[in-house]
Amino acid sequence: MLFGKSKKTPVSALDSNRLLSEMIDRTQALIEFEPDGTIIRANENFLTTMGYELEEIQGKHHSMFVYPSFAKTERYTQMWADLAAGKPYADQFPRLRKNGDVVWIQATYGPILDADGKVIQVVKIATDVTGRRQELLGIGTALEELRKGDLTHRLPPSDREDIQRLVSSYNGAVEALQDAISAVNEVAQGVNRTADEMNTSSAELSHRTENQAATLEQTAAAIEELTATVRSAADGAKEVESNVQTARDTAKKSGHVVEEAVNAMSKIEASSEEIAKIISVIDDIAFQTNLLALNAGVEAARAGEAGRGFAVVASEVRGLALRSADAAGEIKGLIEQSTKHVADGVSLVGRTGTELENIIASVNSISENVTEIARGTEEQSVTLGEINTGISQLDEVTQHNAAMVEETTAASQTLANDAKEMTRQMARFETGNGATQVVDMHASAGGTADRAEPAPQARTGTD
Repeated sequence: MLFGKSKKTPVSALDSNRLLSEMIDRTQALIEFEPDGTIIRANENFLTTMGYELEEIQGKHHSMFVYPSFAKTERYTQMWADLAAGKPYADQFPRLRKNGDVVWIQATYGPILDADGKVIQVVKIATDVTGRRQELLGIGTALEELRKGDLTHRLPPSDREDIQRLVSSYNGAVEALQDAISAVNEVAQGVNRTADEMNTSSAELSHRTENQAATLEQTAAAIEELTATVRSAADGAKEVESNVQTARDTAKKSGHVVEEAVNAMSKIEASSEEIAKIISVIDDIAFQTNLLALNAGVEAARAGEAGRGFAVVASEVRGLALRSADAAGEIKGLIEQSTKHVADGVSLVGRTGTELENIIASVNSISENVTEIARGTEEQSVTLGEINTGISQLDEVTQHNAAMVEETTAASQTLANDAKEMTRQMARFETGNGATQVVDMHASAGGTADRAEPAPQARTGTD
């Protein structure tokens, strides 16, 4: 039938194995070993990757591809012992090319078993991952530079999607960190300057506060002495006030005494006038007696001998009258003098009373003034006491402020030190003022690759 349905020829297991083997040989680096690691054969991909011809490697041991130092380790010996026992290995391994360069491979060592389960051969299927490994090493190098504080490095783009994601994340993070560190550095420098200024200001304020505290302490001591002086003056003023009050009372009493003395003088003057009147009467009596005695003498003379005795008596009476008149005149003169003296005394006592009244008025004025002074001094004493209390409180507050200023100074010094330390720490980061440096992820050539062989791990399948 020309137009009949064609039927697909089923692929036999042998053909399937052959096709799979061809696909692996075409896409992977393949090498076969004896169970002890002796090389049997290798495909073109492996030979090209490692830079050898087949004749150069056949019959030789796998150790020609590893670091000589690693080939002598117990770990390497154990790896082939495990492979000979049937345990597979899969990992990334550094291998040495013919020219000495390092090539990284993603490889699986798979033991091949016979029907009895005995390992008859070991096959390694590998892929060259040197480019990926170098890019990862470049990222590691950039991270190491980042650890050192260099924020100017950037990673170049990668053709591998997963590596490019790491590159983009790293570059973005470092750029953000560079901006943040630059901003923090500027802030740190500003904080450092501000802290230095605060430290200087706090030190100056502390010095001024100490001077102010000392001045307040001296002022408090002076005001306390002044308070004691004013209090003493107030006590003295009270004592003076008491003395002035006593003097005023004494002056008032003296005024009464003078008034009584004036009254007594007036009475003496009146009595002197009465005595003068009596003396005038006595003088008149003496004058009349003298006249009578004169008349009696005249009559006795007329009587002759008979009147001689009477004439003697009349003469005696006349003498007595004259003597009485003289005495009355003398007494009158003395009384007139006494009256004059009494008048003078009354005048003087009156003037004394006037002066005493003036003295009493002055003493009253002085007493009032002293009372006002005593009251004012007492008020001053109370006010000074309040001022002293206020100064003491202000001194205490100033001392407290001085202590706080010292604490602030210490805190400012600590802040300055912290700011300097932060500036020093920020100086560890190289920001380059926005300049960037691209890290060559392929700079780690084969000769500078990690010479450490990964620890062999038994795995099934491939990574």
